[in-house]
Amino acid sequence: MAMLTCNTGCYKLATPARWLAKGIEEDLKMSIQSKLATGIIAVICAAAASMPVQAVDLTATEITSVNGRVEVKKTDDALFKKLHSNLKLAGPLKRLDGGDKVRTYEKSGAEMALKETCVLAVKEQSIFEVPQVLGQAAMQQLTAQQGTILFKVVSGSNFQVQTADVIAGVKGTLFEVDIVDNFVSMIETPALQIGTITPGATNINVYKGEVELTHRETGRKRKLQAGEGLAALSSPLMKLDSIFSEGFTPMRKFNPVALLTQNFGSGVTSLLNIDASLSGLTSLPGLGNFNNSLGSNRLTGMFGGVSDKIQKLVGGFDRGRDYIEGAKELSEAFGPGFRADFSKYRPENRGFMVTDSRYKEVYLGNKSFAACKAGAGSKSAKFEPIDEGVQLTEGNAMFRVCRFKNADTDIEFLASHYVNGKQLVTTVDVIKGELYGRIPGSLEHFRIPANEPQSFVYSTDTGKGSLMRSSAGALEDSLKDYNFSVAAKLAEEKGQHDQQSNQKKKQVGEKILNKVKIKKFW
Repeated sequence: MAMLTCNTGCYKLATPARWLAKGIEEDLKMSIQSKLATGIIAVICAAAASMPVQAVDLTATEITSVNGRVEVKKTDDALFKKLHSNLKLAGPLKRLDGGDKVRTYEKSGAEMALKETCVLAVKEQSIFEVPQVLGQAAMQQLTAQQGTILFKVVSGSNFQVQTADVIAGVKGTLFEVDIVDNFVSMIETPALQIGTITPGATNINVYKGEVELTHRETGRKRKLQAGEGLAALSSPLMKLDSIFSEGFTPMRKFNPVALLTQNFGSGVTSLLNIDASLSGLTSLPGLGNFNNSLGSNRLTGMFGGVSDKIQKLVGGFDRGRDYIEGAKELSEAFGPGFRADFSKYRPENRGFMVTDSRYKEVYLGNKSFAACKAGAGSKSAKFEPIDEGVQLTEGNAMFRVCRFKNADTDIEFLASHYVNGKQLVTTVDVIKGELYGRIPGSLEHFRIPANEPQSFVYSTDTGKGSLMRSSAGALEDSLKDYNFSVAAKLAEEKGQHDQQSNQKKKQVGEKILNKVKIKKFW
């Protein structure tokens, strides 16, 4: 045996034969372990495949899946509460009762089941109210304020969906309701949405079965079969052309598989082949990761097949979300005068805090700005951005809001919110323009009188509110005295523009005068 001698002692050197034998032994062990592991994995996979898939539970009304920020307002709660992303930790909040409201935010979605009635896929920025009566034998009416919802309804259910524009009566079907809200909320407190009215519509696509529509304003009816869709229009859009006088766009034809894939993703197309019976839906393993994005130019998309002129008008509403007088502004845009550039301003893209020591000025979108500050005993207040506005989610606060039309304003108001026991009080003073209010989740809105501060008092006991004249001093003087920094910038830009314009006019005038003089000389 070969030996190596050194100062620290002797070591045995393995011969090549011994190394070879040892290597073969280790390879054999590894091979056995690998085969054993493979066998275990195969057994686990086979067992998993043989296990029943977790099916939709239609014995209760509950949210079964969430993605992103989803909130629920129980009938006995004053505010919406955020649902835990892990539904096992969501507690009773995921279980819904009649009158509860569900809300999804940007880049969020939810899947839920209505007892013995249907399953729903809810896209981002949607708000709806659970039917007051639940169960297959009863009449159920789901009220939806905004957003997009896909319904797979049990055959024989007496089920309706109501929006601001239409009532959809369903007979065992797979269909989509896409609501472009006719209310633009600039400021939202826990009790009240404050904003303006804009053209809105409800689009219905039927993928399987039949839906009967009744327009809420005109009372006219339409029936849609699988592969058919149309939009129910709000009053301003009905006035665009005589073909919309009954409240509906012309019917569109489409391929159910192709459109369902485009709007919700390929994973949802399996719903077309699932039986609409109660037993068929209870075998449904869920909807998976459906596409929860609303997409862009939704209003324009509802007017497919109509004239280019109407498409352009509707496209203006889609981009600006402004009133019907947008056509007038379009013609003015090509005339002389100062045009403010708001493209350099960006709305908030995440939640923010304000204190009671100073105002924070934020851009809401659509040429609108808000100055926000905590108040009424709150040292701080928390806000979240919403589509073309901000939402007060924590604390008491006050606001001054302006919507600009070039350097001038066409909407201007002051507002404050505070909690008084079981009452949520939102005070509004309309300085300029037409302003409206609406309870979050409700379809009905009301006009807020101008030039006289009004307080909307919402009772957390009854879930109802009323508008009344506010008491003296309801709005702080600092709110009335606040001046927007953006207003000063716009005034400065307008001054520079006017100066340059006047110089240009002077130069053109002198040029014309010189030509006249030359002609007279000759």
